[in-house]
Amino acid sequence: MSELTEWAEGLSLSAGGRKLVGKAGIVPVRRLADKVGLTDALSGALVRRDFRPVHDRGQVLVSAACAVLLGARSIAGIAVMRQAALVLGRPASASTLYRTLDGIGPVQLAKVTSARAKVRSRVHDLLDLRPGGFPWIRVDGRPLTGWSVLDIDASFVPAHFEKEGAEPHRKGFGLHPLLVFLDNTDEHLVCRLRPGSAGANTTQDHIEVSTEAVRQLPTRRRAKVLFRADGAGATKEWLAWIASGGGNKAHTWEFSVGWSRDEDFWAGLAKVPNKAWTPALDAKGNPREDAALVEITDLLDLAEWPPGLRIVVRREPVHPKYIKDLKPYEQATGFRYTVIATNTRGRQLQWLDARHRAHAHVESGIRRSKALTLLRLPLFKFALNQAWCTLLALAMDLLAWLQLLALDRPLAQAEPATIRTDLLDVPAKPTEHARRRELKLDPTWPASQPVVTAWERVQALPDPG
Repeated sequence: MSELTEWAEGLSLSAGGRKLVGKAGIVPVRRLADKVGLTDALSGALVRRDFRPVHDRGQVLVSAACAVLLGARSIAGIAVMRQAALVLGRPASASTLYRTLDGIGPVQLAKVTSARAKVRSRVHDLLDLRPGGFPWIRVDGRPLTGWSVLDIDASFVPAHFEKEGAEPHRKGFGLHPLLVFLDNTDEHLVCRLRPGSAGANTTQDHIEVSTEAVRQLPTRRRAKVLFRADGAGATKEWLAWIASGGGNKAHTWEFSVGWSRDEDFWAGLAKVPNKAWTPALDAKGNPREDAALVEITDLLDLAEWPPGLRIVVRREPVHPKYIKDLKPYEQATGFRYTVIATNTRGRQLQWLDARHRAHAHVESGIRRSKALTLLRLPLFKFALNQAWCTLLALAMDLLAWLQLLALDRPLAQAEPATIRTDLLDVPAKPTEHARRRELKLDPTWPASQPVVTAWERVQALPDPG
């Protein structure tokens, strides 16, 4: 036998192993759902007076959210939870999960949304008590204390077979959900499923998902809110709604969105003298010689837009990948121009630019959502896929809360795939002694100690009142 294959000499495989837990890392996550009150809240939202199911519907949703974190991409994927059945109990079947999702109509969806908001308020109370306090967004090295930062973006999801709502889109055939993330915590506040033909800059959709996102925030987090979006958010009605604080004068709401580069913009930009440009800053806060900023608010016709609107332009050398998309003015000057609109007063251009460029974080949220299950909506019915999107948001929230409350770096900032392979997949063996149960994790697994630490931190959280 070759030295390269001698490892297999005398080896045999059998299915005789007993009392094994293959996904022990999911146990702290499942416990976290109980500790913050999510399981009970979902159970109350989905309870029916005329029906007593074998499996509590709140527990089914929490178990399914854990299954999504473990890699489930379909209804049948909930079976992955069987690997932790010796600790968590036997999970619901795929048919039970289907009936649970099928039972989430508009009324139930509203109740689930309300339950999520109630639990989020409790989680934010816990975040305030962390050693570092609540994770305020930092701009130019300084925290935006008191500000909730909502990133909004639409993302195309291809459909590989006929589904309700799947329609032609410029990127293909599929669906076009609109998503909202809280950048402070990476929580997935809203996942609104829409037909594939839905526009990226639909005003009513933006107002509705923004309203839903704000309602997900604890009351104390709603007073100061920054809404960030790309150019699809530059609509008069949505910006006016934000500027009005959603109709509440007690709110101080601001926006930072992309801006369309129409003929009026290019004509105004051409009037800017070269000396008016001020250097942009790099990631470390140092001036850049090859990038500059200028405000051209007074050079544009903004009479129909909300009062206080400011237009800030950034220019930088043309990157080769954008050469084909250059406008004539860009070709003539050798710079590429990007634009933001904001109603923030009294701030320097560099600060406004740095704050808006952080909107790129929304791509991380979308990437994580698609890495879990957004990229593959598994069902035919539109309402079922919307319920599945809500399940995805639950999984995303659990992951964010785990990282904020129970994990240290680098796992506290890891992507879902890394969390799954390094943390959640750790094997263990359950033991019993003196009426006490213990999960003994494989000490050779690199993340065994982080799993133990996560469990201890979750257990130390106060029980929900």
